[in-house]
Amino acid sequence: MNLGVVGCGLMGGGIAIDAARHGLDVRIYDARPESSSDLRERAAGVYARWVKKGRMTQEAAGSALARITPASTLADLCDADVVIEAIFEDLALKRALMTELARYVGADTIIATNTSALRVGDIAESLPIVDRILGLHYFSPAEVSPLVEVIRAPHTSDATVARALAFLAETQRTSLACADTPGFAINRFFCPYYNEAARIVEDDLATPSQVDTVARERLGVAAGPFTVLNLIGPRVASHAMENLSSLGPFYAVSPALMAQGERNAPYTILDDASIPENANSIEDRLLAALAVPALELLAERVADPEETDRGAVMALKFEQGPYALIRRYPPARIGAAIAALCMSHGHQMPCLDSLVDG
Repeated sequence: MNLGVVGCGLMGGGIAIDAARHGLDVRIYDARPESSSDLRERAAGVYARWVKKGRMTQEAAGSALARITPASTLADLCDADVVIEAIFEDLALKRALMTELARYVGADTIIATNTSALRVGDIAESLPIVDRILGLHYFSPAEVSPLVEVIRAPHTSDATVARALAFLAETQRTSLACADTPGFAINRFFCPYYNEAARIVEDDLATPSQVDTVARERLGVAAGPFTVLNLIGPRVASHAMENLSSLGPFYAVSPALMAQGERNAPYTILDDASIPENANSIEDRLLAALAVPALELLAERVADPEETDRGAVMALKFEQGPYALIRRYPPARIGAAIAALCMSHGHQMPCLDSLVDG
């Protein structure tokens, strides 16, 4: 099996680095000619670190690097078994690219979009190869994170899904089947969680450092929301949240996060921040921001809740996924937190029956 990757940035590059490590020949294309050489340099550095840590041999590193080769045009990807696009999260750009790819790819090639929030069906709509398009959403860093959401659009064929799963198995990724809804499973609750963190700071209730401390000590996450925002980049995070806005007023992007995204400036985070006096209030707001979309996902049957919890642990380094986390709290407390959050945004209350049943 061989792979074509369009977009040599953070995500596309990580996908290429991982696939080459697992023995696949990878052709990379980017509209910026210098990106291919930049990616090979990045790959060499990643493989060198893995050699130093004993994760691969020097010989394996050299072979993996040799398997990553540049493509001069999109047409050079025509013989790939799988093509993954990982360009900027913009519907018009992705549709234009898919239209162009459809002109070149072979009759047996499947095409995956690495979109994190856009509906795959919207990207593939009306294309002649719509049955061969699906979503494969990797998480950052893509060369390390084991989870990949597999999104089947309305016209995606059984054969396309089967071949995508075979590709993921060959590269030792863990798949999470998701319905084709904005944000899919993981980002559907993760984006509102960091968005609510930005709102808390916007409301002058805490600093980013204090919010991160509450998240770590009360919710059991390895890294607080602002630490993660700095890792993925405020611009990318803000745009991902904007793509969920059609789901209702609760999903509107925080003006503070949007402004941070426009500057694309990292948040200042102090390691020694203490727990603030209003920690319970902050905890409840973060918890409710996870619970509202998680309960909506459950009602919409977007993904299996147990697999979603496992995915959150894998992709986000949560100690527990949202459903396990919800069950830790008394139903009355979390119900009140959800009601307060929905009331503040004029958002429809999700069904709380599972809180009682759980």
